[in-house]
This record gives sequence, C-alpha cells and structure tokens, in this order.
Amino acid sequence: MNRILMFAIFITIASAVFFGLHLFVYKVIAGGLGLTPNTRKWIKILFWCSGISFILAETLSRMYRIYFLNYYAFVWLGVIAIAFSIFFLSWVAAKFFPSHIRVITLIALGIVGVISLVSLVNGLRKPVVKEISVSIKDLPGELSGFTIVHLSDLHMEEFKAPDHVPYIVDTVNAMKPDLVAITGDLIEDDICKNPWFCEQMRRLNAVHGVVAITGNHEFYAGIENFKEFAKRSNIKILRNESMTVAGSVQIIGLDDNDGRRFGGKGPDLETAMKGCDPTKPMILLYHRPDGFDEAVEKGVDLQLSGHTHAGQIPPMDFLVWLYYKYPAGLFEHNGSYIYTSYATGYWGPPMRFLSRCEIVKITLVSK
Repeated sequence: MNRILMFAIFITIASAVFFGLHLFVYKVIAGGLGLTPNTRKWIKILFWCSGISFILAETLSRMYRIYFLNYYAFVWLGVIAIAFSIFFLSWVAAKFFPSHIRVITLIALGIVGVISLVSLVNGLRKPVVKEISVSIKDLPGELSGFTIVHLSDLHMEEFKAPDHVPYIVDTVNAMKPDLVAITGDLIEDDICKNPWFCEQMRRLNAVHGVVAITGNHEFYAGIENFKEFAKRSNIKILRNESMTVAGSVQIIGLDDNDGRRFGGKGPDLETAMKGCDPTKPMILLYHRPDGFDEAVEKGVDLQLSGHTHAGQIPPMDFLVWLYYKYPAGLFEHNGSYIYTSYATGYWGPPMRFLSRCEIVKITLVSK
C-alpha cells in the first residue's frame, strides 16, 4: 500500500510539473505575441493534445506494447523542455525591456526551433567512438593494454530505431575488447518478450565476457526482467559483489540507489569489496557518478559510471554540470580516475544538443 501511495504521489507531482511547463510556455507565447482569442484556442488544443500524448504513449506501450505515439510524444517532451528553458530567459528579459516583448518572444521562438532541430538531428546520429587511456597502479606489465569497452544507458525498448543495437554490437566487436562493462539502464521494460534483443546482445564478444550492473531503470522495468534478460544474453550481473578477470583485474559492481525503494539493499561498497586484494587493480562499476572520493580512499583505481546522459537537452545539459561533481567525461582524483559516460543511448526525447551518444574504449596502462 505504501508503494502504491508513493507512486500516486509521484504521478501527481510529475503531472503537475509537466503541465505546468506547458502553461508557462503558453502564457509567455500568447502574452508576448498578443495573440487573438482564436489563435490562443488552437495553441491550447495543440498543447493539451501533445501533453496528453505522452501519458497515452506511456500507457499504451507499457500495457499493450502499442508504440505508434511514442516518437511524437517523446519529441514533444524534448521540445517543451527546451521551450521552457528559452522562454524562461525571454520572460526575464521582457521584465527589463517590456517595450520589446514581441521581438524578444519572436527571437525566443526562433531559438527554440533551432535548438530543437539541432538536438533532434544530433540525437539520432549513431554513437561516436571515444578512446582513452588510463594509468593504473599495480597493473602487471603483461596486462598493459588491457581494453574495456564501456557502455551505459542504452535504455533499450521496442519503438526505438531497429538498427541501433546491431550497430553498437558490431562496433564493439570490431574493437576486440578484453571486457565489456555496462553501467546500468540497459533496459526500459520486459524486452525479453521480443527475443530479438537477447539475440543481438548475445552477439557481444569479449575475451573475458560482458558484465553489467543495475541502474535505476532496471528496477523500474522489474529486476526479475533484467535478470532474465541478462541470463538469455550471456551477461554477468554484479550486485554488490566482485569478480577477477585476467588473473589480476578486480571488477567491483554496485547496485543502484533505487534498489532500496524496491526492497533491495542499494549500493554497498564494503560488501562488494570483500575479498578484494588492495595490491591488485580495482575497477568499480556504479551507475551514478557518486561516491568516487570514498572509493578512492578504499583503493579503487577507476570508476565507470553513467546516469547523467550529459543532460541531453536544455535545461538538463546545464543542470547536471551544477548538480554532479563528475557529470560527464574523465576526471582524476588522487591518482585514480572516474569516467562518466555521456550514454550510449538516450532516455525519452531522441534528442541531444551539446553531446553525442558514445561507445568508450578504455585502455589500461601500467604506471
């Protein structure tokens, strides 16, 4: 009952915020351009129908696997988020220059259009391949050159481009990695209903296999669904536990924080590191780019994370850089490193403004 109540509260707050954004954008446009009552009516209809399309698309896809509304609904979600960001700035500007409110509103409309178009085109591009080298203390000389392909936040679901997953798998396999590490948010729902996804992911090929951890969306999709998908796809899951590959490289996997909301323990670094040898390399997989400083104190050499998507679009691509200490890319602290993925896929709007989806090849080298 508590979980149902919490879900109801979440839906109520999320809906209020979502439609509040629509109301704000509508008022700025209508007021700034001095629209006629008839024009206002048609804009209201557009906003209401588009806003409801998101709720309807989510309902149809999750309950009945009907996806015809998803693409429009998620693009609209991205457009309204971008519009809120720009029109908030235009609303502030109009307070200082009230005599130019119409011009300010028209400029804001143009900027929203340009950012939305650029974000849509950029978001639908294939993931870029990024290669980095990381110096690891205590890495045996014979393992210098050990490669890890880092994937994160694929958010796989049926309505997305059918060639996206095969492209990622083929690209990864061409790199001939020693290990593939997936740092959460691999699935969005019970995609085992479509065996094609398992068949594609099972093609991933690495010397020491494919390892994954939970992200928050694994719990939203159902942890049992994730476990079944991993089993069918030949992916090993690490949940607050570790494994050793190549006789020396210790891979430590943490559960996501949202596991606590679904009856789990959440991340437990102490438990995960039990039995680890501090004289050997330790690589931590943790969905969120948090806790890195503590992990360094415990001897972790490299942390791989995701979750932020580098924000994807305004205003999030600005806010994540304010909220997270290690929001996206490579950072160093006391001789250890964290790499936060820009995400291999996308959640929600298939849009990216200042970032690209990416596949990261990390080469470990001896210090």
